[in-house]
Amino acid sequence: MKKQIISTTVGFVTADAACLGFVDAANSCSLILWNDNGQAVVAVRTWDLYREDEARLVYLPRGIARRGVTEANAAQWKSKFASAVLTAFDAGASDGMNEAGLSAHLLYLHGTEHETPNTRPAVSNVQWAQYVLDNYATVANALDGLNTVQIVSSKAAGREWPLHLAIEDATGDSAVLEYVGGKLVVHHGKDVTVMTNEPTMDEQLANLKRYKLFGGDLSMPGDVDPASRFVRASSYLKTLPKPANTYEAVSYLAGVARNVAVPFGAHDTSGSDSVDTWPTRWGTIVDLTHKVFYVIPAKSPAVFWVDFAAFNPKSSKILALDPYNVRLSGNVSKQLKSFGSVQKAWPPAP
Repeated sequence: MKKQIISTTVGFVTADAACLGFVDAANSCSLILWNDNGQAVVAVRTWDLYREDEARLVYLPRGIARRGVTEANAAQWKSKFASAVLTAFDAGASDGMNEAGLSAHLLYLHGTEHETPNTRPAVSNVQWAQYVLDNYATVANALDGLNTVQIVSSKAAGREWPLHLAIEDATGDSAVLEYVGGKLVVHHGKDVTVMTNEPTMDEQLANLKRYKLFGGDLSMPGDVDPASRFVRASSYLKTLPKPANTYEAVSYLAGVARNVAVPFGAHDTSGSDSVDTWPTRWGTIVDLTHKVFYVIPAKSPAVFWVDFAAFNPKSSKILALDPYNVRLSGNVSKQLKSFGSVQKAWPPAP
């Protein structure tokens, strides 16, 4: 794993948000990447929040014009890649993948400290994932490109949302980006495979060494604290058997996600002061090899997905679907309906 600390400057603006949390009512999420199973590069994330998140499943074609912030110093771009995303509060992508096989996931990180403002074009942190999906095909490309913009803190539903970002590509490359102590810290490499919430990645990795399978003697923790979920996800990922096919790869990884999901009504018995222990509302799985985006609702027994092979990325139509429909199951690519066009970009600029 390559660790990189970048000291650039970042300002503060107001905008919208995604897989989100805040100090007095936060959310907890978990991410697991399985990039060495021999069948497909797949990643799963749980999406946990203290309230209903007004999610929407959206397919976004190429050519959508976007603006990063409301202020004059805004990054402006037109999407180069089509993407399929799950949103919160109609505020942009919290989770998704693009047609090139690059995925992006926003998770909550309490204690995030952005850097001082500078003159580079600004992108809201709640558009961070969509900016990556719109513009880049690989993790390496994204890391290079993100050096040209500043990521700025944003608001949604009247609150600020401290976030960190995970990205993966079809080669199995991966990176986690966090703003820690006023600096951007990047963990990059194919061994970057698990992310939860606080503490920071450095602290999570140090804590992991205290547990069995990673050099320590502690037993696997069973509570819903994010540090415990990090240990549990890392442990189960390490012991997964080789799948016989892609379906098994997806199913096995979904099993790991279920073991770090937070059931409705769960209490954190760890004794920590973490605020990130809210119930899981969604799971998503990205198959970056075959370009399939799965959604796993917590309030439905079924799984549904969209397949990029079913879409025309050159189309001008934005397509969307209400993921709360409990009758959704299987491939729902043909069930998405028109939700606008590239001439009227969605979501609106912050």
